[in-house]
Amino acid sequence: MKMTKTDYILKSLVKVSNKRWEFFIISRIVHQLDDDIEFVTQQLVRGGDGRRYLTDLYFPQFDLHLEIDERHHLTNEELDRFREMDIVQETNHKVEHLKIFEKSRAEKTLQQIKRKVDDFVDFVQKRKQELEKNGKFIPWDWENRYSADPIIQRGYIDVDDSVTFRLQAEALRCFGFSGKTIRRGTWHIRDGSGDWVWFPRLYPHYIWNNEISVNGDHIFQRAMGEEAREHNFRQNKKAASERLVSVVVFAKARDSLGSNVLRYVGTFQHNVAASSREVIQFDRIRTREDIRKFFKIENSL
Repeated sequence: MKMTKTDYILKSLVKVSNKRWEFFIISRIVHQLDDDIEFVTQQLVRGGDGRRYLTDLYFPQFDLHLEIDERHHLTNEELDRFREMDIVQETNHKVEHLKIFEKSRAEKTLQQIKRKVDDFVDFVQKRKQELEKNGKFIPWDWENRYSADPIIQRGYIDVDDSVTFRLQAEALRCFGFSGKTIRRGTWHIRDGSGDWVWFPRLYPHYIWNNEISVNGDHIFQRAMGEEAREHNFRQNKKAASERLVSVVVFAKARDSLGSNVLRYVGTFQHNVAASSREVIQFDRIRTREDIRKFFKIENSL
């Protein structure tokens, strides 16, 4: 069943319903914001050392995170500072804080919290207005959120835009596929370049344990068992004897609500010298990929 925007909003609020202040604040923010401002609750951020952080509220259009500092933050101030530094360093995003407690450890009143929330909403709305003046604000279009149409119209796909698709067919439309459905791990682009699109699971699955480096510059196709080792051997031998081609990678991941998505993580090349029977290494060569023109009609699979 297709998820609607209403479903998304309600499920996002349910995720934080077990924390009283977090639920109150995020609900109040969501109720006041314009409908074309996108938000994510419990946004995953990967730190430089591989750590995983969850920020309370994230606004993708503004590269902005909100952290709601409840009681437990009073005893973790130094750890919170390192956490924020890590997030900012890795994402170049801005992190705002809304503190529930005074320095005296006394809880702020409801009216004080409301004023702070309303101030933050004003701050977000002003960010939107600034982008609108410069023609850079992209409204939250739920219906086209996972469609290839805006990407094709723009002419390129970029890692910095956090481009995700629900369906392989939508991702492949950016590279000439014109069928309705398809389910494959790889697909060769039909423009004579020899390039291909890859949809890896970046976790142990079947005979592989694929991993991406923390900085996103390398993907490791690790073998689990002899069948995978033989495959790696043949793949490396073939790459060594042929012209290197580009591999456009859409990694299989989960969004903030646990649904499967395909995220563009870059365009890679097989590194023959660094590969072996145990592992194939792919090095990222581009973080932006031009849309390929459409070619022959594909049959649905």
